[in-house]
Amino acid sequence: MTIEIIPQLRTLGLNEYEARVYSTLVGLRKATAREIHRLSGVPRGRIYEILHDLVRRGFIGVEEGSPNSYYVLDTDAVIDRLKEDAVRSLEEARTALKSLEVELPVPPTPWFVLRSDWAIENHFQSVFRKVQDELLVLCRDPLFLQEHERLFKQLRRRIQVSIVVSDKEAFSAVRLPIYEADGLLRDFFDEEIPGQGRVDMTAVFFIDAKEIFFIGRSGAEQVAFIGTERALIRYLAKSIAERIRE
Repeated sequence: MTIEIIPQLRTLGLNEYEARVYSTLVGLRKATAREIHRLSGVPRGRIYEILHDLVRRGFIGVEEGSPNSYYVLDTDAVIDRLKEDAVRSLEEARTALKSLEVELPVPPTPWFVLRSDWAIENHFQSVFRKVQDELLVLCRDPLFLQEHERLFKQLRRRIQVSIVVSDKEAFSAVRLPIYEADGLLRDFFDEEIPGQGRVDMTAVFFIDAKEIFFIGRSGAEQVAFIGTERALIRYLAKSIAERIRE
């Protein structure tokens, strides 16, 4: 038996005595209860109970005789089975937890503000996972597009992606097809977000004309807005799409 392996065996669901017995038998390959008791240090009064339980749980096998001998089953097969059992248990827990989720009523004003960099990045990544048909992007920051260029290229393989900028020349280093805004659409890029303090736009995403996701900066702080007022968003997305396709 190697004392150092006991903590690892305990992560398999074995207690201290079970881990001692199992590791001892792995080293011996085959042994009687008396031999395992002597080498593992597990009390004689517990040894048969533990061996019987390890047999029942599929860690070891028993060869009947006088006395009985115990032998190790294939350790790879044991570990693989335990891994499958653990994954199955986790999936069952996931399903059980989801069944407890309650759909909350939509708030009267479905606009949300994110001020945590982690929350903003997490929602930004979710945009690329959940968009189904079309992503319309208005962007003022060339570095933002360059930083996420790979994501946009991957997304363009499966859906329509339209990127609108105020000055196409400023985005010359971006290797993506982009449109240059004009007229009223160009004015949109200079529009300030109402509220306390100025918020400079980095990018605005229209996701399937159902949700709007605004990323900007207020001084040194990054801030984001999420809107789900569908009638307004559908109107804005449709108007912008028609404008750039003209």
